[in-house]
Amino acid sequence: MHSSTSRFARAVRRLNALCDAQPYVTGWCLIGLPDGGRAEGMRADRHGTRAFPAASTRKVAVMMAALRAVHRGELDLDARVTIDGRYRDRVFTGLLQHLDPGLSLSLRDAVTLMIIQSDNLSTAHVLDLVGLDAVNDLCAAAGLDGTRHRHALIPELAPDHPVDASNVTTPGDQARLLELIVRGSAAGGGTGGEANRLLGCPPELCSFALDVLCRQQFRDALPAFLPYKTKIAHKSGAGWRDVSDGGVFFGDDGPRYVLAVYTDELPAVLPDGLPGFSGARVHIAHLSRACWEEMHP
Repeated sequence: MHSSTSRFARAVRRLNALCDAQPYVTGWCLIGLPDGGRAEGMRADRHGTRAFPAASTRKVAVMMAALRAVHRGELDLDARVTIDGRYRDRVFTGLLQHLDPGLSLSLRDAVTLMIIQSDNLSTAHVLDLVGLDAVNDLCAAAGLDGTRHRHALIPELAPDHPVDASNVTTPGDQARLLELIVRGSAAGGGTGGEANRLLGCPPELCSFALDVLCRQQFRDALPAFLPYKTKIAHKSGAGWRDVSDGGVFFGDDGPRYVLAVYTDELPAVLPDGLPGFSGARVHIAHLSRACWEEMHP
């Protein structure tokens, strides 16, 4: 067996063993990125097509829909966005809800805050410009068949809410979206050109998206157990019953692999006494570490 194939197989076995030990549902998708994403890589998943609450991982698709609109000339990253007070009482995370209304940002900065601080007020204003229909259209064009964006603002839901009451995605869809962004950021034809066509974004806008994801400030899941300054382009999320994180992992030679992890049906308290949400983040960090140990020779 080729060494890279053997490493990938070991990573898959370790991921499944870690998931088997948990009293809640974990889905993941792992995609290798040989030649920095320019060649087709191995992929594996667990519950890869199962619908999970998308939570704030949805914002990657929102960003790409905004960038597609920029490429089409419908939006301008330098245009000003005024952050008003309409949504202040309907959002849960971010900085802007704590600042006085009337702040003016560029669309570029609004998209950046939406990703790196998961700012929901910024997200609401970006979605005002883009529209949910455009986000769903991008997902359909990119082949994200299990993803549905139903709400611009996240409604308050009980922890036992039906999954279809929320925005949903699948581990396979989120991993595919991240893979397309990586491929699309590589100038030239081949798989990169196809990714640009599916996303409706040229290499420079895919590179912008990847750079924004690399500046993520919430590093308590996928990056938590990795060496300091490990480069990951990622976006995490947490809902009323779930924790998730998906990212592109880099080595010295460029992108190495994509790992998207979703947990669901989290109990309030785990058997070891940890809160379910805290334990899920630790679990995702262990999954990430297992992949890193096998995929970084």
